[in-house]
Amino acid sequence: MATAAVQTDLTICSICFEKFKTPKILPCFHVFCQSCISSYIVSSCESKVAPVGFSCPLCREFVPSPAAIGQPEIWAESLPICEIIEKLVKLGELKLCLPCQRENEEETAIDMCITCEEPICGNCTKYHKRILTTRAHLIIPLNEPSRALQVITTLNRSESCPTHPDRDLELHCNDHQKPCCALCVSTEHRKCSDVETIKSAAEKAKKSEVVTELSRKINEFEKELSTSKGKYEENLTEIESKSDSIKEETKILRKEINDHLNKIENEHLNELGDVTKKSSEILNKCIDSVSDRIHFSRHCIQRLQNLEDASDACIMKEYHHVRETFNALEHQTTKTKGRQLKLESIIPKELEAIRNLTHFRNINLSQSEIQLSKGRNVSHMSLSLVFEFQLPRVNICSGTLLSDENIVLANHNNQEIGLIKLRLKKDTWETVRNFESCNSYFDAVHTGDKIYATNNSKKSVTIMTSDCFNTVGEFKMREDLTPFGISIGKGFLFVACDSAILKYSLKGQFIQKYHAELRSLYITVTEDEQIVYSNTTKDSVTCIKKTGQIQWEYKHSRLKSPHSVDRDELDNLFQLEMY
Repeated sequence: MATAAVQTDLTICSICFEKFKTPKILPCFHVFCQSCISSYIVSSCESKVAPVGFSCPLCREFVPSPAAIGQPEIWAESLPICEIIEKLVKLGELKLCLPCQRENEEETAIDMCITCEEPICGNCTKYHKRILTTRAHLIIPLNEPSRALQVITTLNRSESCPTHPDRDLELHCNDHQKPCCALCVSTEHRKCSDVETIKSAAEKAKKSEVVTELSRKINEFEKELSTSKGKYEENLTEIESKSDSIKEETKILRKEINDHLNKIENEHLNELGDVTKKSSEILNKCIDSVSDRIHFSRHCIQRLQNLEDASDACIMKEYHHVRETFNALEHQTTKTKGRQLKLESIIPKELEAIRNLTHFRNINLSQSEIQLSKGRNVSHMSLSLVFEFQLPRVNICSGTLLSDENIVLANHNNQEIGLIKLRLKKDTWETVRNFESCNSYFDAVHTGDKIYATNNSKKSVTIMTSDCFNTVGEFKMREDLTPFGISIGKGFLFVACDSAILKYSLKGQFIQKYHAELRSLYITVTEDEQIVYSNTTKDSVTCIKKTGQIQWEYKHSRLKSPHSVDRDELDNLFQLEMY
């Protein structure tokens, strides 16, 4: 950037050259106004496909996205505030020593006492170091802003609690897989039953080699991205080489014809240049996108490698942070599409009739999508039993997994309990709450803090809170149909009602009715709003478009009485068959 000048004042932003307004600090110790760095982030990511980070405007060090991947407009808000710089800005001019000013003396300030939050002169610095009560104060030089910023950033203790920065990380909640302080345990985790010391958790992590395993996984991910980047670079070289070849052919052809081709030759070369430029821009965007992911991955690996001599709290905090950010990166990357280009030039048959030509050669640039990361391969997946949990006297037809590792099961044809909420605990599930009801519930889904459960008895959908099962709403099925399976797609509810599928808004407003064969009981909705339902009479799985037209129907000799059709985040479909 043109504004990347040497910073000579701790309180001046190096982008706008004005006093800091909400100073945000990057991992490379450079500080900028929130609005300045936000504008820079957005502009630098405009040319990238699904951005995952940005480079510091001063040192160009790669900074992984501090918030949701692919949303650079919110990243600046998630960067940490440099509180000390903010205090320095509030103090105003730092030219004079404040202790001397209180004694009606004027001395030039050369240092800053962070503890006292005052600029001080050389003499005051000397006395600070001599007096027992102030010798431990942190003093930074005002004439070396970069070094001062490094000292300031070290004040952000890596062992402090993210929720309560003034407290140390002392404990680890295994129920939520999260390090926390004592205050966190007494508030957010007071109902958790598996909490241990951070030291014990770190020792277990070291023995289980989870950090090593995460490093291995990131390394493999980086290698995969490097392969994709290599393909892009080969594609770019191929395009440029093909472009050169076409130019050469064009010149040879041009020599064989008369002056009448001068005009259309220039038009053709201009078109070719535009297409080549467009190809380069497209592929460079893809290359930049993959490069950022590689930088992101290397950044994660570096943070894990830096944990060798770190404290237990640092290890657990960094491990969870890296794991969460890497999982977000991996998930977003598997959904990101790149481009595969192919440049062609076709000689028209009319070239022999030179006087009738309107263009020199046909140029065709074709594009095809390629996957940056393969994601999860389920084509050769094998399953094994991890643990089993007994629920006596119940008939579970379906349920939903909540985001906080709780699961809600619908109890069908039961006169005592309608819904059961279970929580994952170590190697089993434990009952958290029962929803006592004489009604029969068939299926349940959730979005946000709401659960939508199909009530066979009342032929309705019951809306309740996911924490306490408090009923907050209910709506009847159209035409008095009996609801069975339920799914959420694109912010709408889709309910399988034996011989029809009904579409509702989340508030219960009827939208549309789709025809279905008799005994179509289970349903799921794909990412592009295709409706997939299983029929227990025809032994089939059918997919229909949102317009109601049949997209495909699947049958197999081994598919008997298909139940509980579902999909994963990559739109892989899973079907449970009953014998």
